[in-house]
Amino acid sequence: MKRTTIAHSCVCVSVLSIFAAQGAWAQDATSGAAAKRGPETAAGLEPSGAPVNESEIIVTGSKRAVGQSVQNSALAVTALGSEQLQQANIQTISDLSAVIPNVNLNNQNTNPGVNNFSIRGMGIYSSIPSSTPTVGVFVDGVYLGANAGVALSNNFDIESIEVLRGPQGLLFGRNVTGGAILITTRKPTDELRISARAGIESGPNYTASALVSGPITANGVVSAKLGAFYNRDEGYFENIANGNDHLGQRKTTLVHGALALRPDGPGEAVLRFEYGKSNGDGVVSQNRFLFPDKDDFRVALNEEGFNNTEFTNVTLETNLYTAIGDGVITNIIGWRHVDSDSLGDIDSSPTPPTAHLAVYIRQQQLSDELRYAGTFGPVSATIGAFYYTDKLRYVETRDLATPNPLHLEGGGVQDSWTYAFFSNFDIAVTDKLTLMLGARYSKEHKKAVTQALSPSAACNTGDYSCPLVDFSGEETWDSFTPKLGLAFRPTDLTNIYGTYTKGFRSGGYNLRHVTKSAPPGPYDQEVADSFEIGWKQKLFDSRLRFRLAAFMNKFKDLQRDLAILDPVLGNIQTTVNTADVTIKGVEFEATYDVTDSLQLSGNVGYLDSKFDEIRIGFRNGGAVTPDQYDLELPYLSPWSYGASVLYRTEMGTNQVAARVSYQHIDSAFSNDINVYKLLPTDKIDANLSVGIGNTGLTVAVYGKNLLDKKNFGMNNPLFAGTSFTPLNKGRVLGAELRFEY
Repeated sequence: MKRTTIAHSCVCVSVLSIFAAQGAWAQDATSGAAAKRGPETAAGLEPSGAPVNESEIIVTGSKRAVGQSVQNSALAVTALGSEQLQQANIQTISDLSAVIPNVNLNNQNTNPGVNNFSIRGMGIYSSIPSSTPTVGVFVDGVYLGANAGVALSNNFDIESIEVLRGPQGLLFGRNVTGGAILITTRKPTDELRISARAGIESGPNYTASALVSGPITANGVVSAKLGAFYNRDEGYFENIANGNDHLGQRKTTLVHGALALRPDGPGEAVLRFEYGKSNGDGVVSQNRFLFPDKDDFRVALNEEGFNNTEFTNVTLETNLYTAIGDGVITNIIGWRHVDSDSLGDIDSSPTPPTAHLAVYIRQQQLSDELRYAGTFGPVSATIGAFYYTDKLRYVETRDLATPNPLHLEGGGVQDSWTYAFFSNFDIAVTDKLTLMLGARYSKEHKKAVTQALSPSAACNTGDYSCPLVDFSGEETWDSFTPKLGLAFRPTDLTNIYGTYTKGFRSGGYNLRHVTKSAPPGPYDQEVADSFEIGWKQKLFDSRLRFRLAAFMNKFKDLQRDLAILDPVLGNIQTTVNTADVTIKGVEFEATYDVTDSLQLSGNVGYLDSKFDEIRIGFRNGGAVTPDQYDLELPYLSPWSYGASVLYRTEMGTNQVAARVSYQHIDSAFSNDINVYKLLPTDKIDANLSVGIGNTGLTVAVYGKNLLDKKNFGMNNPLFAGTSFTPLNKGRVLGAELRFEY
């Protein structure tokens, strides 16, 4: 298959030139602290003298020279290391919704593998690949630019996950107005480590993985990692239209490799490679008019469809430590290619009116971030530059019977580039008070050509192109992101902070150009003003740790993919800047180590939204009526709360861990016109693991969604008497054997 080439010119300094420039610094640094630091500093150690509970995770979201613990950071963040992910049985990125307040990480959409993530009530419900997200996903520091092929379906080779809530535009750029999810995979180790897993769960669903890491050279200067993951899901759902009781089948293969260079001197370079392939059925969608029972997981589809996704990621991360400010120069360059093809029955019905939707997506991106972080007396500084470019190709076909058969094709191509310069300064005014100042300037350009759906478009799904074009356009946007904040640390156990910052969601074009009557754009960028105050506290000899945050986010020129219902085409989506809205909320997280064996955790989140001004109405025609000011934002659940109990002990030479958790998420609407609602979530999970002596073997059993509650990612109207409602699995029971050496 022919590959697309991206023309680019990177404004950042190349990795090789950084190494060259570093040579003179390294000679002076060998007697200083910079030369003494190794890979463990890059991972982020707490500064000397700061108390850290062993259960806390060091987070890197502030991009400082050294990381900070969750409790000592001046932002709302929840972090889980590999041990916490295993204890909580977090197997997919969506599972994080069951442990974090005000977070809804839904990965059920028109196509499998497309994320509809919402944090603090700001999210999207679109499968349009050119619609920019509100929650950015970053893997090993690289932004995943296309909302396709990124819904992580496993926890293979993950070292840690950080969920940053609220706009994160200062350090992470555009399209993080809801928040950011930072995923870090393991680096190669300087000693031999082997891990392997094999498991089975309801379906049946089989999983196996293995990972080997260790030194290549005797002195440990060169080390490597190689691993593979395989999953075969035999399907969970029953399709009564054809008697298939194993709908939802999927096979997934992942290969991870990494090479680390840690020479004698102040620096390291890590080259990571990832290849993934997933093939299976299309979206499992239920028509709620046919199956209104909240306990019924059956579907009736006359087209089970397919979803085939293939991707390749290559990342080179370089860290060079310097005596200048006892700092670190970091360069992260990443390349990513994704092909994702899907076919689904979006009317979710075995009889006409019929609507089958196929989408073909190809995206290729290149990004580079260069930054310096260091400390100069009372000032901790981070400054850097960022560049990103990508090409996105999209083809869509619709097969309709309304009542006469109709085949339509359309799509488009979008090229974009972005560059930015950013800085953040934490200034210690006193030993207890820190002033936080930051600024980011970015510029973005997009160029798009599209072809509206037509019987004669003659699009080529093999090379993701349409020969005909009925629209072309290009636009440039720039933005300035300031940050102002104060952090007050009256004691080592108390952290009180307040911040103001801005965020931007990219403007652009809608490549799902359904009809000429709904132009594809351009639509303007969305702007967020964020105000937040937080209080983090340790009590009772640090056994009790809690985090409390209150915030107000004001969004201007809200981007919405308005769904116009059409009796022939079904759903016409047009992206426009519609309104201004304010979201207020609070969230609370606490962990209490009752004993060295028993740990209790809990979380509570509350959200409320209000439209300040509506300029384009959300219903057909775009007229603004007073009742629309009472509409609720999609995926904004007023209340979310939960609790968990973790017990760890030793029985002879065996290590035993048991965990039970409960999480509730209120019902929410899944579209702007507030027609149908999502079901509330009441999820109980439990798991038990036994480490067998000193063998490195662990046996685990678990149950997810033990109450067998139905939950779906969307619930949208299409034709009269139909709904498009992609289902999540119900109760799942599983067992796993793990080996660690």
